[in-house]
Amino acid sequence: MHVWIRLAIVLLFSTSTVKLAADEYDLSPATASGIPYQHGYAYLSELKYQPGFSHFEYVNPGAPKGGTIRLGEQGNWDNFVSWATKGRTVLGVSFWESYYSHIYDRLLEEARDEPASRYGLLAEGVYYAEGGDWVAFKLRKEARWHDGRPVTVDDLLFSFEVYQTHAAPTISQPFSAFTEAQVIGPGEVRYLIHEAYQGDPVLPYRIGAVPVLPKHYWATRDPAKTSVEPPLGSGPYRVKDFKIGRWIEYERVPDYWGAELPVNRGRYNFDVIKYDYFRDDQVRHEAVKSHVSDLREEEVPGRWFRSYETPAKEAGFFKQEAKKVSLPSGLWWPIFWNLRQDRFKDIRIREALWLVRDPAWGNEAVQRGFWSLARSFFHNSRMASSGLPSADELELLEPLREQIPPRVFSEEFGPPPGAGQGFNRANILRAIELFDAAGWEIRDNVMVNKTTGEPFELQLVAVSTALGFSWIPYKRVLERLGIHASIVAPEVSNWLYRMRSGDFDGGAIWFLPNNTPTVLLQNNFSSAAAEQAYSYNWPHMKDPAVDQLIEAVNRASNEREFLAAIHALDRVLLWNFYFMPGTSRSSHGLVWWDKFGYKETEPLLRIGYRDTWWWDKDKAAAVQAYLGRTGR
Repeated sequence: MHVWIRLAIVLLFSTSTVKLAADEYDLSPATASGIPYQHGYAYLSELKYQPGFSHFEYVNPGAPKGGTIRLGEQGNWDNFVSWATKGRTVLGVSFWESYYSHIYDRLLEEARDEPASRYGLLAEGVYYAEGGDWVAFKLRKEARWHDGRPVTVDDLLFSFEVYQTHAAPTISQPFSAFTEAQVIGPGEVRYLIHEAYQGDPVLPYRIGAVPVLPKHYWATRDPAKTSVEPPLGSGPYRVKDFKIGRWIEYERVPDYWGAELPVNRGRYNFDVIKYDYFRDDQVRHEAVKSHVSDLREEEVPGRWFRSYETPAKEAGFFKQEAKKVSLPSGLWWPIFWNLRQDRFKDIRIREALWLVRDPAWGNEAVQRGFWSLARSFFHNSRMASSGLPSADELELLEPLREQIPPRVFSEEFGPPPGAGQGFNRANILRAIELFDAAGWEIRDNVMVNKTTGEPFELQLVAVSTALGFSWIPYKRVLERLGIHASIVAPEVSNWLYRMRSGDFDGGAIWFLPNNTPTVLLQNNFSSAAAEQAYSYNWPHMKDPAVDQLIEAVNRASNEREFLAAIHALDRVLLWNFYFMPGTSRSSHGLVWWDKFGYKETEPLLRIGYRDTWWWDKDKAAAVQAYLGRTGR
């Protein structure tokens, strides 16, 4: 069944009441439900940490508390409401990712040394019904809001209502899989799952990962509107001070209710986390060198290799290191095409534009091998397709044969032929043939439509000048095809508006999947998301074959089924040339002032400098003494 059909069913019946078997459980509010709750939930693997574990292995449980970490961000902000359809949300109140959320607690917390495991945070127990028709949670009695009031089942019900009725489509659409939230015992809530989605093993993650909101706080406020009023939370930090659009400080809550929970012990060690916003990325880069910021993840190869050879680094007070993570590295700012335009709906045009781009040459000649060359949407992971389709994949692909490119079955996807040369004459000639077959030809050195005479021009919109600069070699090759390409890098808010509204020919966005990218696939590639104003399907992709393969990913009940579906989807996306894979961020270039302590570990899902590093007062004093000697 297509995803859009499933969505229609959910919307049609979402207001109906789901009947429960009367003898299934005793649902009297005065008694426990009898549900066999577990301390965590794992998908595609077993839980690493057993009941009663004391802390995650990758933290220092005795880490000292104190100090400040200052981080830089590009752009501005004007909103504390992360689920709103408008505004740019400030860092620290992220919706889906707890790592970027300091104020709100969630029902479950991820373990960064496991690919797909969650453990109880607000919830002391979680249980997913064997039939996949509901998931239940039991709240911890000690959970408290920052004003001292308890977190209750009413807060869970309220949050559920807000996210279904007042949230942006990227939130409300994934929530449409749930039909109802029910109180089934003291501190217990069960979320009923619509028949069309029953059995999806990722749904406990989805409902367990969202911020829980305080009903009493929002009783006098409109949760559908943006706000610059610091919200009430239950998490490890609260807002200390801010200037709208410029900076914000979060202070650690000294009596945070969950500080000694196994999922939190050794974390949230800084007294203050500060984010400074910079209009330009180059200024943000200079801020860390001049000690305005403490740490930065560098994303521009030229700066990584040339800009950090400073006296402070030579003296040992400024660190630079490429660190690995265990998440799939995905695609780093691939170019995609605006499929609202008829010319880009033609796969021959998309292939021709792919043929004449050489990311391998750019990565070596311009970026000095800073990135790895991407061959998959799930690069650097087991989810990346390789070779020819397996028997399991063919079971999914054969029914779609008439809807997908033939090369899905016969060729392994890779860079354009001759990649690494910078300019490949054979690729240019092949691209001209494809344009000709699609109704375009070169007249007087200009690519024009054979019928209308309209020139084929491209407006490429980049998020930053650094990204736009990296496209200049591509622009020069396009000129050999008679295509004039302009490159613009507007202010971030304007860039975001243009991507959402379709005011571009070619755009770019990173695709950084986690180990269970179900919601991400729906929000980025599904036909349903294409029709939603605030989704991340910016190319406006509407492909029934892609929809069916996303559904196959969602219904996978074991690792074998999951990998087969992901591999099949990967192949179909790649050979359709909706995106042009370039490079992949397989390592993270980190630079920081040596004021912090951290535990050396194997690569984790992410680098935990926000919540697992700590302030080292001796190191910090040494850095300050060095800066004093240099007059800074």
